[in-house]
Amino acid sequence: MATTTPVLDGTYELDRTHSTVQFAVRHAGVSTFRGSFVDFGARLIIEEGVAVLEAGAAVQSISIVDPPEFREHVVQGNDFFAADAHPRIVFESARIDLVEDARSTVYGGLEIRGVRRPVTAMATFTPPTEDPFGNTRIGLAVNATIDRRGWGMDWQLQLPSGGDALGWDVDVSAHLEFTKDV
Repeated sequence: MATTTPVLDGTYELDRTHSTVQFAVRHAGVSTFRGSFVDFGARLIIEEGVAVLEAGAAVQSISIVDPPEFREHVVQGNDFFAADAHPRIVFESARIDLVEDARSTVYGGLEIRGVRRPVTAMATFTPPTEDPFGNTRIGLAVNATIDRRGWGMDWQLQLPSGGDALGWDVDVSAHLEFTKDV
């Protein structure tokens, strides 16, 4: 049985050291390619029991390093992020149902390449706790699967044996730890 979380009014700032934003996509039909973003931020604002998540990541901070031409294709190329024209990925929730120790649903808009589309994500909310330094901390783990074609990332090659070289579905996850702004 789920228990409703008490009203948690306030602004919660991201503890970036203890947070991650990652993605995963099927590659060559044999493995899952995983990457992350290093430069990202988020804020959770809760007013009168209504939570709003604002988050973003710098495309240039993607974890792809080698080979350089692969990084260039993904970061700068028009087949993927086109970072010169669209340097940031942005997510803003319209609504989050925070339920203590239970799966929650996050409804919002994800903007990539200047295209904003609705996204529904599953989330796990960890209720407030006090850390050893007197800070109030909360956690939010968010997971969604998106079809990259919806944001104009439609690059594809066919495998010699048939099938796609790169999956259309991308699993996006953000494991976020926040401290209450005092």
